[in-house]
Amino acid sequence: MGGGRGGPPEDVDTEKFYTTLGIEKEAKQQDIKKAYRKAAMKHHPDKGGDEAKFKEITTAYECLGDPAKRKLYDKYGEKGLEAGGGRGGDPSDMFSEMFGGGGGGGRRGPRKGKDVRFRLGVQLTDLYNGGTKKLRLTKSVICSACKGVGGSNVRVCGGCKGQGIKMVYRQLGPGMVQQIQTHCDECGGEGEVIKDRCKECKGEKIKKEKKTLEVHINKGMKNGEKVIFRGESDEAPGISPGDVIVELECPKHEKFVRQGDHLFYKQKISLLESLTGFEFSFEHLDGRVIKVQSAPGQTYPHQCFKAIQDEGFPTHSNPFVRGNLYVEFMVEWPDKVDTKFKNQLLKILPGPKPGSNHCEVKDGAEIDEVVLTDVDMEIERQRMRQEQKSENGGDSDDEGGGGQQASCRSQ
Repeated sequence: MGGGRGGPPEDVDTEKFYTTLGIEKEAKQQDIKKAYRKAAMKHHPDKGGDEAKFKEITTAYECLGDPAKRKLYDKYGEKGLEAGGGRGGDPSDMFSEMFGGGGGGGRRGPRKGKDVRFRLGVQLTDLYNGGTKKLRLTKSVICSACKGVGGSNVRVCGGCKGQGIKMVYRQLGPGMVQQIQTHCDECGGEGEVIKDRCKECKGEKIKKEKKTLEVHINKGMKNGEKVIFRGESDEAPGISPGDVIVELECPKHEKFVRQGDHLFYKQKISLLESLTGFEFSFEHLDGRVIKVQSAPGQTYPHQCFKAIQDEGFPTHSNPFVRGNLYVEFMVEWPDKVDTKFKNQLLKILPGPKPGSNHCEVKDGAEIDEVVLTDVDMEIERQRMRQEQKSENGGDSDDEGGGGQQASCRSQ
């Protein structure tokens, strides 16, 4: 019994925790876990159980569920645990681990602190080109002066045995006793007594510190995508710091609309241009100037689409591979056309305004001449949906691009 290590002193109780869980001292770890699950479900306060009993069985499991603590208990009893340090946490946390996916037969290492979430504003150009953004935050860090102890001459509170709470019993009448849980007045609910508090942190064990995180934005990242900094959340004694989770937030662009790895761009042309041809240019998201010319002899109906291959968004998996850029043509019709002057049609139809179809070309700017190809947008949308389903399980960052159903083909 007790692990076969010569047995504990006679005045040390090493049976209590086993009795609480209703198991033998030779019980295996899996049997201890099963016993706790059964008792916790029965006595949890949220299920109408007794809170004191629930704390009692949780304390027993905290010890016996951890082989190292169980070894101490089998030899030295509860005093051995006090000397070696106990968990002293909230019993409900352990219950959540057992029944809410926390898993495992006893916690290994310190519990994890809360994650902190931030929203970081980025532009479509940032997601297209990639880059780095700085995020400045204030976080709690363990005091370096006292190393998170709080000062000197620190001891576990004897009134609550380090729990920070005590159970108070009141006699309401013959055979009637009320049980009340209250903060320990000896330690103020802290579970320990600090005689000489640290001058740096005033006994708080932590300090506030400003820190700058560099958020690396990879080409092809999406609106709403998360960048995670492991262990960069608030520090506190006895816990493992949580994560800082940065969510990218991209507003709508004034010219481009993104849909998956593709871009949509609307271009206004006059009726004359739609019938006789056009030339225009625009600045792409990476600063290049895209120059477009119509195909000889082809007309461009209102709201028809043409595709510029490989000029869309970089794919996240391979930034050297890009989607397509779809141009939707918006034909501006004249207010009136007098049918008597069909032979003067070229004079009646308004042409493009000088310079309206060209962006400003900066010195040294790279100019690429591109080719428009025929595209059936219904087929293209079906392909996009299949791409997005295979990439992210059907979640789409569709921002409304290409909502029209029209398409055009060579005449």
